[in-house]
Amino acid sequence: MYLKEKEVDFIDVPGQLASEVAKNFAKTWTFYVDLMIYMYDLTDQSSLYAIAELHSALLDRGINPYKKVVLIGNKRDLAEELGIFIEGDEIATAVGASKIYYISALKDNLDVLYLPLEENI
Repeated sequence: MYLKEKEVDFIDVPGQLASEVAKNFAKTWTFYVDLMIYMYDLTDQSSLYAIAELHSALLDRGINPYKKVVLIGNKRDLAEELGIFIEGDEIATAVGASKIYYISALKDNLDVLYLPLEENI
């Protein structure tokens, strides 16, 4: 997709396959990106740990092909409704994220959803 004339590519990685994905990326990753966005489910601790696992697996295989990292906690509306809000500060520090965003992808307007991209590219 294009955002303000900049190309944006998305790679959606299932958290339970983090190690396998990292291994395959190590074989084929030949590109460099400006921004790595890690996204997790604010109601699911395992989705946050999967980010740390993927990041570590990439680094273990010598892959650090990005300039900047941010972390996004998604499903803020559901987390507030359920009273479960898993903060990502510790993982953000571990992966070198410069900022954490908390969003509701299904309920926030586009300006909110594009903010992590616009502020960091």
